[in-house]
Amino acid sequence: MASQDNTAGNPWNPETKEKFESKDRSAFLDPCQEAAARSIRCLHRNGGDRSMCSDFFHRPALKNSVDVQLQSAFADGNWNAVMRLAAKRAVTLKDPYYEALKMCAESQLDGTAEKCGLLLALDELIKNKKTPDIDTIELYEWACRDFFGHELDYADTLGPLRARWAKANPSTPQALKSLQVCLERWDLVSAQQIATSLDKTYANSADRRYMFWNITLTYLLSISPQCTDASRKVYSLLALRHLARAADLTENSEKLENTDRGLLTEEEIGLYYRVLRSHGTKEEYISRLTSPKLGAIAQLRKGHKLVFWEGLDALETWGEWDRIYALCRDALALGLDSPRSMLLVCDLQTWKRFITAASKAADSESALGEVQSLLKRYVEGKDNAHPMHKKNISLALLELTFRLPASGASNPDDASGLSPRVVQIGLFLDQYLERRSAFDDVKSYVAELTLDEIKSLLDHVLPKLLDEDAPKSRKAVLRALELRLRYLLSTCPQTLSPRQTDDADSKEAPYQCKLCDSPASLPCMKCLRKLVLDASSAHKEIDNDKELADAIHSLDKDPRIDLALVIDVSLLKLSGLQPCPGDANIALWQDVDPSSFLQAVLLLDAQLRTTPGDTELRLLLIQLYLRLGCVSYAHKLWTPLDVKRTIQDALSPLFFDRISALSPGLFQGSRPPTEGLRTYFTYTLADPCPVRIWDAFSAGSYPSILDMVEYDDKLRRSCTVMMTLVEERRATRCFGGKIDIEIDQHPLTENITEDTTLLDKTDYGSLPNLESSHGAPIQEYLRLGPGLSNERSHLSFLAEQYLDLLLYRPPKDYRPSRSADVAIRDREYTLETLSRLSESLTDFLHRPITASRLTAPETTYFTVLSALAAALLVALSTPRSDPVPKTLSLLTKSVKSSLASLRADVFSSTKKETTHLPPAMVALPSMAHLAVLRDTALAIKHSAAFVTASHERELARDRSGRSGVHRDALTEMRALGEAAGKVLGEARGHVQKLKEQFAEAGWLDRVLGVVFPEGEENELGAKVEEVVGGRAVAEEWAGRVVESWRDGVKGWGMVRWE
Repeated sequence: MASQDNTAGNPWNPETKEKFESKDRSAFLDPCQEAAARSIRCLHRNGGDRSMCSDFFHRPALKNSVDVQLQSAFADGNWNAVMRLAAKRAVTLKDPYYEALKMCAESQLDGTAEKCGLLLALDELIKNKKTPDIDTIELYEWACRDFFGHELDYADTLGPLRARWAKANPSTPQALKSLQVCLERWDLVSAQQIATSLDKTYANSADRRYMFWNITLTYLLSISPQCTDASRKVYSLLALRHLARAADLTENSEKLENTDRGLLTEEEIGLYYRVLRSHGTKEEYISRLTSPKLGAIAQLRKGHKLVFWEGLDALETWGEWDRIYALCRDALALGLDSPRSMLLVCDLQTWKRFITAASKAADSESALGEVQSLLKRYVEGKDNAHPMHKKNISLALLELTFRLPASGASNPDDASGLSPRVVQIGLFLDQYLERRSAFDDVKSYVAELTLDEIKSLLDHVLPKLLDEDAPKSRKAVLRALELRLRYLLSTCPQTLSPRQTDDADSKEAPYQCKLCDSPASLPCMKCLRKLVLDASSAHKEIDNDKELADAIHSLDKDPRIDLALVIDVSLLKLSGLQPCPGDANIALWQDVDPSSFLQAVLLLDAQLRTTPGDTELRLLLIQLYLRLGCVSYAHKLWTPLDVKRTIQDALSPLFFDRISALSPGLFQGSRPPTEGLRTYFTYTLADPCPVRIWDAFSAGSYPSILDMVEYDDKLRRSCTVMMTLVEERRATRCFGGKIDIEIDQHPLTENITEDTTLLDKTDYGSLPNLESSHGAPIQEYLRLGPGLSNERSHLSFLAEQYLDLLLYRPPKDYRPSRSADVAIRDREYTLETLSRLSESLTDFLHRPITASRLTAPETTYFTVLSALAAALLVALSTPRSDPVPKTLSLLTKSVKSSLASLRADVFSSTKKETTHLPPAMVALPSMAHLAVLRDTALAIKHSAAFVTASHERELARDRSGRSGVHRDALTEMRALGEAAGKVLGEARGHVQKLKEQFAEAGWLDRVLGVVFPEGEENELGAKVEEVVGGRAVAEEWAGRVVESWRDGVKGWGMVRWE
């Protein structure tokens, strides 16, 4: 606020001033000491809860003309004294400020009438054409602080008052403060008006900020929902024309001064191009991009690369490949002139765009020849280039080689018989073999090789990368790279060919593997087994060689990590694990060999203990443990990652999605696991504006302002926000906890409607991915179901609203004076809400894409809720004198059928007969199924109870019996409740059996018996046991797994089933 201070009251008041001026020179006086002491005492009284002491931290300072007595009463929070003294001053001094002070003091009392009086006074102030002084406005802002976002909209009340005052006093420092306040309250209309006044006032000064603040806010308003449709075009044209005039002035002037209203800085020019792309035409943008002063090349000469990069993005969006070619050519030619220019343009993406544009040119042969010529000049100066640029040049050569036509890529002087593509891969690997990124750099190119090229690479090129005296560490790195490439090739279609036979074996192995010349499925199991054996041997060689193990510490990455990943993903595929389709059943052991799967988990766990700092390894292992049902152990692995605030939105779904269904016991305790995530969203989205937006305005970072606004908008519409709220609410209900606020009234969802598109920003790039582009990435194999999506998030949001309606209980002291009128309004609200929820749930469920965004049990759950909402609407709206519509019977039958189907799926998957597995071990990975069954049955039971309670309330209100629920409807709903109760009893018994089974002894032997089956020739298992360090290590691991399973079952044992 304009005069706000961080202590209670104004420390520099007349009394303090007098004490300071009368003290001895050597005496110390802290003017803030008294206010600080009061705030500290408040914190002590409220257990350190700062929100309970907000008055002390956010109370505004009174005007300096206010007398000491009134200042002290206000600082002490003695509101009765403030009211009395302010009323006297208002009569004596005829100053409306004291009347406002009296009203604001009244609003701090507990009475509702006093608070309403404040709102009425504010309404009168807004209607009054006379502009109040800034101190009065600040008082009202402080008094109304708890009403904003609920009863009051700042943009309709105090924002316009601040704008009126600032326009009347634009040259005062408080006008600038008013702009800041309106901006932080995200009142763009008022902020734009204030910025316009400031721009006019300081139009001829050297301070250029006001001009660009005005333009930036005009543009932000034009793209904001706060702008009316009628005004949107006006504001967009206004922002564009302001910048166009500035651009023309810059182009036509030989030299610009700070007082000129042109474009001087990179940020100002970047703002112009952003607005031009949004509100201008493509022709205008392209014309300006090639202009002599503001064009991309001209800006690169000045050391500004923003226009160049954004220009390339725009041209690629429009498909202007000829212009991309010309722009990249000129920029890369410029990069040869000086190291500074090379730093700006010698980027791999520039080269890739250049090469892609050349390949799309009408005369592609000539264009690619020009690319070759320019790249050759870079190669000639490569020795003097920065290491980063050297690698970019090498990758550009690789990219060009793969994009040249076969005739252009061939080298007639090469007697080796190797294709240029293979040669170039070899040259690149020779230079960057020991870099952590070597595999990822060549991965996509290797996947494009023909079968002959693949054999040349593996048999001829890779072995020649080692000299006779090559160190052991380089040999180990090459071996790990070779095995990763072999795994990559096993996922490429060119390594398999269809078999032409019609015998029975061809159904199980419909392909012929070209690498091992054996009948194969997809992928080739023989190749995968050989990969496991070879990688295990290489891993063990490193472990057994102390000299080599010590030398590994100097490398970018421990090759044992890569070897472990090859073994792991190969074992997972050998186990029969398949990518999870959208509507699949989530039972793990249905078609998966438990021995191979558990061996993969054991090996990765052992490797993580050796190299605990590898994030990729840790994230993959977390996914495996979640799939296995070891949630508490997965949480222990997740915690050390210490996911920072800025990437919470992208990484948290990897662990927290569906976590309450997997292990509700994880939420037991003083701090739920999602607390950090919720705190991050609550803090970041607490204010209506982006965090630190005023700092960006003060720094003049105009493109950054637009990026911050876009990021803030996406964060508010993030699926992760909805996931956080839903997971916590579901876990709270599991243990009978109290949910403090309905989900549609939560501050994080207040702007989310059914038309809002929620965004999934999950980042899977942190997971290792050895697959080619032809196969599914690793997360598709491991996750419990489809990832976050707009459809699932909205359905969860609607489901929580339905449950909020059913479970709402008025406060115990709630006694309405006109109970009949209140009952009628409650009934109307209930019917309206049920109608809306039923229609919305049905709409989202019937979208073509929804089925692929949910698991099969989730689809059943949301379908049941949709039917229940419709059934309740029919039951509560049908008069007792009319027959019940047949619709109700159809709906209840549908609900019963869905519940029975879901129950059968859950208990059939948990009772699956598996030779090597104990029943409890089969059930644990499918506990998310059980959670959905519980939620479905409880929703049915709550619905039946809601109808019964409504009927009883109506009977109590109207003794005639004419206004209750229809008898047949009551019968139908009670039958549903009884069916749900039976299912809940079965589910509770199922959990009890699990507890009894895990209380038995011998679990370590059972798990080890599954991992390493006795009496079987299992060469792979023996290799895994050897790599992890023997049976003792495996036993220790099995103990941790069993303990985690027991923790999960213990948590389920505390779940309430009523």
